Amino acid sequence: MNKNAILAFSLLVLGLLAVGIVPRIERQNRSKSVVFASEATLPVVAVTKVESAAEDGNIRLPGATEPNYVAQINSRSTGYVARRLVDIGDRVRAGQTLAFVDSPEIQQQLAQARAALAQAKASYAQSQALVSQSHALLDQSKANQAIAQTTYERWDRLVSRGVLPKQEGDERFSQLNARNAEVAASSAGITTANAAVQAQAANITAHEANVRRLEQMVSFQTIVAPFDGVVTERHVERGDLVTAGGSVPLFTVAQNNILRVKVSVPQVYASSVQEGASAKVVMRELPGQQFTGRIVRTAQALTAASRTMQVEVQLDNQAGKLMPGMYAEVELNAKRQEPVVLVPPDALMSNASGNRVVTVDANNKVRYRSVKLGRDLGTKLEIARGLSAGETVVRNPSDGLQEAQTVSVQK
Repeated sequence: MNKNAILAFSLLVLGLLAVGIVPRIERQNRSKSVVFASEATLPVVAVTKVESAAEDGNIRLPGATEPNYVAQINSRSTGYVARRLVDIGDRVRAGQTLAFVDSPEIQQQLAQARAALAQAKASYAQSQALVSQSHALLDQSKANQAIAQTTYERWDRLVSRGVLPKQEGDERFSQLNARNAEVAASSAGITTANAAVQAQAANITAHEANVRRLEQMVSFQTIVAPFDGVVTERHVERGDLVTAGGSVPLFTVAQNNILRVKVSVPQVYASSVQEGASAKVVMRELPGQQFTGRIVRTAQALTAASRTMQVEVQLDNQAGKLMPGMYAEVELNAKRQEPVVLVPPDALMSNASGNRVVTVDANNKVRYRSVKLGRDLGTKLEIARGLSAGETVVRNPSDGLQEAQTVSVQK
């Protein structure tokens, strides 16, 4: 074969290859262009992985210190403040006098009630004397009755023998009936006298009750502290007119040697919080100091609005380092009953459909998931139910994302 034939054969082979390969390359390029164009039209989303929460068994919850007891002290008497013995910040003991209220009307009523009681007692004594007198009259009447009975029987025998006329016997019989009537009248007099004694005794009881009531009212003129504590408010001054049961208290006394902190424990921890357990309390105003309290009571029920249980922690404040109203953080030893995962706050969608997140599956398809929230940790949100660790969630999801829609994940 000469060189011209070889060259011609080579050109023919090249031509055939060009005819078969070039169209295929063009088809591949067109397919890639279509793919790139479709990817360019997909929504682009930023995603993050769902993290597992640490199982440390402790939770820290916000609260505020409160006095163990607080009493707003009102006056039970109407009158003028004669003396005020304490002021704001004073420490008082149970039963200590705080102020005196002068109520002349009550004192006058008490004097009248005592006089009425004395009069009732005198009437009672008279009634008892009348009872004694009635008994004496009855004894005399019975003696007269016995004489009349004997006389009648003697005269009746003489009349029956004809010694005396029948008229004499009738007169003695009439005298006997008169004596019998006197005995009956004396007996009735005793009954009346006894009834009068009982009525006077009841009258004395009523007057004594009235005297005790007024004496109690007089005792209310002395305003006393109900328990050991500190006077935190004072709304009265000497000479002020106060009314019984007024709307404004005279003093407010708080027991500060024992404080309590109320916290709301989320549902996932509620069942593990037990009365009697210890709790740690810290104050931002007292850095580096930690106070130990004790859980004294739990509500044993969840609040419907927040799905939390109220827990009360009691603190010993004998040293006086703490004040009521201070912001506090309470650390409880509580374990979650369900595993909890963490997502960034911008992954949560809260609307009329509830709390949801948007996940992206292995095929880059969107899935809406309803979730149950735990605590808000600031940079992270606890998800108590609805997600698992390692899943992919969309950050700042758009309302335009549709269920099962394909998206492009931002690299």
